[in-house]
Amino acid sequence: MDRNNPEAWRAALAQNLGKYRKAANLTQSELGEKLSYSDKSISKWERGEGVPDVSVLIRLSELYGVSLDELLGQAKQIEEAQEPKHKNPIVHHVAAILTMCAIVLIAALLAYVLVNLIAPQAENGWLAFVVALPVMFGAIGTAFIVWKSYAWAFGALSIALWTLCVSLQLLFSKLNPALIYASGGILQLAAILVCGFILLHRSK
Repeated sequence: MDRNNPEAWRAALAQNLGKYRKAANLTQSELGEKLSYSDKSISKWERGEGVPDVSVLIRLSELYGVSLDELLGQAKQIEEAQEPKHKNPIVHHVAAILTMCAIVLIAALLAYVLVNLIAPQAENGWLAFVVALPVMFGAIGTAFIVWKSYAWAFGALSIALWTLCVSLQLLFSKLNPALIYASGGILQLAAILVCGFILLHRSK
């Protein structure tokens, strides 16, 4: 509510006066008797055609068990003003993201060690770290979807898609790289179209 806008201030007050009266199970006549005002005055206040005196507002706040800020519609505005206006989803969930990354990298390290223990002659144990990339970014992207940070989710899942293509090329040398990356491009295009449709739908 804008304190510099009398109309908005009066409308918010009128709405709260009616809301708290009904919550207290009082009719306009019953409230009028308690305040020594007519029910017409109560009705006028709740329609926004008049404003109670400060002394009456204080009595109403005591009667309803709310603060003057709540009665005037200021409490919500104060809470919103105290909250950060722009929350960076990465900063907000940094601990969870770092934990996911650590788990995936530890799993990759264990896989690398096992490959070297079981087959010391193998030269492709390092591929465990390459495979870890799409897994890691896929987990991060999924987490961002759960957190409803869809822009970040799109970016993370896009990285997961292309690192998966690289992993497939390195793991399966017999596969046609053009086919792998063409498939990746189709999936990326499909994701862009889906995101565009969602944004268009929301704008409407």
